[in-house]
Amino acid sequence: MKIKNILLASMIVGSSLMAVSSAYAAPVGKTTPVMLDDDFEGGFNAFFGSTFSSKDVGSSFIDKHTFTLTTNYDTSASITSSYLNSTKVKDLLITSFDLVQYDAASGVVLHTFTGKNTTKLETNPTDTWELSTTGLSAGSYYIKVGGDVLGTGGGSYASELTISAVPEPTTYGMMAAGLGLLGFVARRKKAKAA
Repeated sequence: MKIKNILLASMIVGSSLMAVSSAYAAPVGKTTPVMLDDDFEGGFNAFFGSTFSSKDVGSSFIDKHTFTLTTNYDTSASITSSYLNSTKVKDLLITSFDLVQYDAASGVVLHTFTGKNTTKLETNPTDTWELSTTGLSAGSYYIKVGGDVLGTGGGSYASELTISAVPEPTTYGMMAAGLGLLGFVARRKKAKAA
C-alpha cells in the first residue's frame, strides 16, 4: 500500500514538472495593429516593436504587426534588436523578418516576402534585418517577426516600416515626354552652334 502511494505521488510530481516545463517554453508571440502615420507625400511611416523579460526565457515568439493598404504601394522595412549579454549568451535572437499578405476573412496567407538578415559577423552582434518590395496591391498585411528569448536579460526589437506611393502610369509618360523635350532642345542648340 505504501509503495502504491509513493508511486502515485511520484507520478503526480512528475506530471506537474512536465506541465511547468512545457508552459515555460510556450510561445509568447502577439498580434498588434500598426499605426500608419501619413508622410504627406502619398505614403506612410510606422514604428513598432516588442520587449521580452526574464519571465520569457526559453520561449520562442512570432509577433504579427498588422496593417491594411487601400491601393498599390512600395514598401521597405528594417528591424534591429537590443539585449543584455547574460553570461556570454545572446539574450534575444531574431530568427525571421517577413512581410505577409493574407486574406482577412479566412486568414489564408496569399504571399510572403522574406527579409534579409544583414547581421554583422561578430560575437553576439545586434540582429539587423531588411526587406523591400514593390508593387504591393491593396489588401491586408502583417510584418512577422520571429525569434527566441535565450538569456535572462531578455531584450527588445524595434522596426521601421516605410510605405511609398507607386507612381501613376501617366507620371512615367510625363517623365518620358519631358526627357524627350530636353533631348530635342539640346539637339537644336547643338545644330544652331554648328
